[in-house]
Amino acid sequence: MRLPAWTDSWADEPAIHLPDMPAEIVDRLPAAVAQARSDLAPGDAGEILAALTTLASRRGFPLPDDIALEMDVEVMAGWPRDLWRKAFRAVWEQFAYRRLPEVADFRKYIAADLEERRSRLDRLESLRLKLETVRLKRQWDEETRARRCR
Repeated sequence: MRLPAWTDSWADEPAIHLPDMPAEIVDRLPAAVAQARSDLAPGDAGEILAALTTLASRRGFPLPDDIALEMDVEVMAGWPRDLWRKAFRAVWEQFAYRRLPEVADFRKYIAADLEERRSRLDRLESLRLKLETVRLKRQWDEETRARRCR
């Protein structure tokens, strides 16, 4: 698909400079935006709490107090499920400190993936908004010309 090339190459260009894009690109944009949003859908707080409880039990670590644990779960539940599982697996395999891992300990394993997904959504949304701006400008120009011709 050529859509990623278009979003990357035109990401920083003002809408006024956008070329006429192939219809296939414009047609695929809504589905690509929807997929990018889906790729960032938050995970399940219950699954995260259960995993942290299991990790603490397995390693003999005490769980943090209620509010700290709640905040950790809330932050990590904001991550996509597949990335959370990737981070959890990495911590399970590699974490060697004698304390319960904190949010940052999990995040470091997925930071690049998370940023890539957010950046992709931002580029797609930017292109969508630019195309909408161009469409509206054309519409308003046509309406203005029609009013002048009356």
